[in-house]
Amino acid sequence: MRRELRARRLRVCGAGRRRASRQAARHALALLRALRARRVCVYLDYGSELPTGTLIAVLRRAGVRVAVPRVLGPSVMRFEWLRHDAALRRNRYGIAEPARHGARVRRAELDAVILPLLGFDACGTRLGTGGGYYDRWLARPRIGRRPRYLGYAYAIQQVDRLPREPWDVPLDAVITEQGVKWPTG
Repeated sequence: MRRELRARRLRVCGAGRRRASRQAARHALALLRALRARRVCVYLDYGSELPTGTLIAVLRRAGVRVAVPRVLGPSVMRFEWLRHDAALRRNRYGIAEPARHGARVRRAELDAVILPLLGFDACGTRLGTGGGYYDRWLARPRIGRRPRYLGYAYAIQQVDRLPREPWDVPLDAVITEQGVKWPTG
């Protein structure tokens, strides 16, 4: 299934990626405004993931404080506030992150987390790339419904049904270039 979903993402190229990025960013901003989210973590896209550069720029223009993930080692990830002037570099996995360490973000400080994914279903189940970094981070308890867990993907990444393991945390919604998809089950 992961191979098929990667192939779907790879079919989106050039102008289609840029158009989807702009449309998804517009939908994300509308949702985050409705949720009154002022502090948001956004992944820095890698490979064929839905690009997040436009989203980050849109959020910053709207006055939203943005955090990004940093991989510290095998199975260990944390979030840091992204400075406006931050230079980026590739980590050991080829994923961009700030070249210099920034201020650590506590879960309680975040209103929403924008998550990458390979696939999702109508129930809010998320299929990641298999590394487990986000799964481990999501497994820690939330305070009420904060932060909101929001998938960010192309609409073609939706599948009929994904298996849900006991440790899987469902998404609160998925943002695509076609709009916001709320879990139905």
